[in-house]
Amino acid sequence: MLSIRQRVPAALRPLLVLAVLLAGLLAGTAPHARAATAQDTSVTFHVQATTAGGTLLVTGNVPQLGSWDPAKAVPLGTTASSYPNWSAGVQLPVGATVQYKYLMRSRTGTVTWESIPNRTLTVSPDAPGNHDSWNVSPVSATFRATATTGWGQNLYVTGNLPDLGSWDPAKAVPLTTGSATYPLWTGAHQLPPNTTVQYKYFKKNPDGTVTWENGDNRTVVTPPTGTLTVDDTWR
Repeated sequence: MLSIRQRVPAALRPLLVLAVLLAGLLAGTAPHARAATAQDTSVTFHVQATTAGGTLLVTGNVPQLGSWDPAKAVPLGTTASSYPNWSAGVQLPVGATVQYKYLMRSRTGTVTWESIPNRTLTVSPDAPGNHDSWNVSPVSATFRATATTGWGQNLYVTGNLPDLGSWDPAKAVPLTTGSATYPLWTGAHQLPPNTTVQYKYFKKNPDGTVTWENGDNRTVVTPPTGTLTVDDTWR
């Protein structure tokens, strides 16, 4: 401070001290502000599998799922009443696209992987978890709906399958839009193959209430493999 007093006029010294204090304050708070922007949400993995006394696990390409290391895979649980349905909740970063797979571990420790291609999940805070079947490749379904909305309204799709929330608006699949694509809304989710799906769109208002589209339930049959895209217009 001796050198500062020698170089800086007395009238400017208070301003210099204030600048130093502000710089220190910003340096101390900046890391916390960056950390607060990261958001995780709980994703529940559901899978139907018979294991002959073994256990079921899920692993994938992110550290939360063990980074493809069977020794670090996440174990799924079941009960006498829910078997052969297994499930586990995992905290994953919102917006991340995760690749994953299930594996079985026998009583003797032998590990068997699913032989199908890697599964894919895009993490969303209000989308239902995936409902899978052991070693069955899901169909990647894309919903495209043209709908005008008011300020603060958002579009969702739900249906008769757990993958679509089983008609529960709180578990529906959110659709998104943008300034370049509005009023077209899109959303993707995995669905079981060779399945008749009933579904419907609704708008969620800023206060949490919902407005369903008119008409009967929509119906589509998923293909045996591959992808499915539906193009609809709000009714």
